[in-house]
Amino acid sequence: MKKMLFLLMMLVFIVSCGKGGGSSKTFTLNLSDEPKSIDPQISTDILGGTVADIITEGLARKGKNGTFEPGLAKSWEKSKDGLKWTFHLRDNLKWSNGDPITAQDFKNGWLRALKPETASEYAYMLYPIKNAEKYNKKEGTAEEVGIKVIDDKTLEVELGTPVPYFDSLVAFKTYMPLNQKFFDKTKDTYFTESDKTLSSGAYTMESWTHGSEIKFKKNPNYWDADNVKVETIVYKIIPDNNSALNAFNNKEVDVTAISAEQAKGFKDDPRMVSNNDGSVWYLLFNFNNKTLANVKIRKALLMAVDREGLVNNVLNGYGTAAKTLVPKGIGIKGLNDKDFTEGVPTSTLAYNPQEAKKLLEEGLKETGAAKFPNMSMLINESGNNKVIAEYIQEQLRKNLGIELNLEIMTAQERFSRMKQKNFDLVLAGWSGDYPDAITYLDLFESTGGTNYGSYKNPQYDALVKTVRGTADQNVRIPALVKLEGIIAEDLPVGVLFHREKQYLVNKKVNGIGFTPIGGEFYFGSLSLK
Repeated sequence: MKKMLFLLMMLVFIVSCGKGGGSSKTFTLNLSDEPKSIDPQISTDILGGTVADIITEGLARKGKNGTFEPGLAKSWEKSKDGLKWTFHLRDNLKWSNGDPITAQDFKNGWLRALKPETASEYAYMLYPIKNAEKYNKKEGTAEEVGIKVIDDKTLEVELGTPVPYFDSLVAFKTYMPLNQKFFDKTKDTYFTESDKTLSSGAYTMESWTHGSEIKFKKNPNYWDADNVKVETIVYKIIPDNNSALNAFNNKEVDVTAISAEQAKGFKDDPRMVSNNDGSVWYLLFNFNNKTLANVKIRKALLMAVDREGLVNNVLNGYGTAAKTLVPKGIGIKGLNDKDFTEGVPTSTLAYNPQEAKKLLEEGLKETGAAKFPNMSMLINESGNNKVIAEYIQEQLRKNLGIELNLEIMTAQERFSRMKQKNFDLVLAGWSGDYPDAITYLDLFESTGGTNYGSYKNPQYDALVKTVRGTADQNVRIPALVKLEGIIAEDLPVGVLFHREKQYLVNKKVNGIGFTPIGGEFYFGSLSLK
């Protein structure tokens, strides 16, 4: 009788441990902040991209180690001249509500991103498509855009100029499909709440408690559902570094980023992963500010900051003091077979406090100011941002006598202030969207959606147009080099460092990847022990 009772108790224990919501079926990630937007055609931030990575999928999808592979399209081919791409969708594709996913859904999504009234900051990502830019700038019609639905499973795309990496572009969130019936039903609430989202990807959004948590469930209608090993994913939103670390130690999250200071305590711990995340960090200047519009003053601010000291003493050696905007290993090769950044002959200004003082005096005279006016720098509260900003603040005080105020806020508020041009300076960063140097070097195009500082330089704009207008590397590479030269000399931003980011990963987690291009994580091989 006792033996039978023991066996019965063991059976109850095993069954209860295997039921949903347990650690064996749920993966939890600290997202660190509320996304600015998760609307595929509107979203521009990495946080929104981390949501998009699991609830949306395009014609192609992110693969391992920064590669791209077939997604909702099983195959594609391009014409000999590289101008026409034909994508073939898989059989029986379905949205999470059961509706079929068709080639028309891709045309719907792409034209919505380009529609002027949508005001998508990332509309320019679709400019390689013939007449897309004209439509977006109200110089053409939607009918003229080079997107043609051959049938439900075949999409033909005509480009204005050859783009060799177009098959990686279509994996990006702005290129996601759109179910027109669902969009017309949700209207202005599209992708703002869990019940206003529709999934073409591996997971569906089950709930969204704003500022706290987003929960996802495996999508049974996903074409590759058999290879999705984790039933539930939860994104916690924990901006505070100490709270995030405590959540990891208490097994409330399986993966979280940690600060450089916290990483000291995990130096030899196998649970810590350090990864070059492909991001460049910089001082963003508002050119609508008369003082910051003066190039001598911008140079003085940058030359007063010891970037080597920032990396070595504040970031504990994690990262690299930047000499170029494009990080090493991210750009294209072609300069004497060297990495793009190694072959660029120009370099951003070196640390030189004496020269910085001289330039500041000259710049202030030119602007008619007796002293540097009171200014603030925006930062968001997560990660290393506060200690970096405090270091910059002290460097400017010590070397130039400038008292810079710091405004600490959520990432959402910082993005909003940048978009409104409501700032003096911002500690900002950028990660590449696709594997080509232009994904960094076109940031400050005067009419571009990411030109938050309102920088204007006709030569810069012309070079960006040249790079986008040809696949000939003999033309592209010299233009890219010149763009780096303009950034180093004219300073649309003051380049600081290339980031290396640290994460803590629970031992039960297998297959998660940390990617430098097109988002922060790779979830395609995710499983739990």
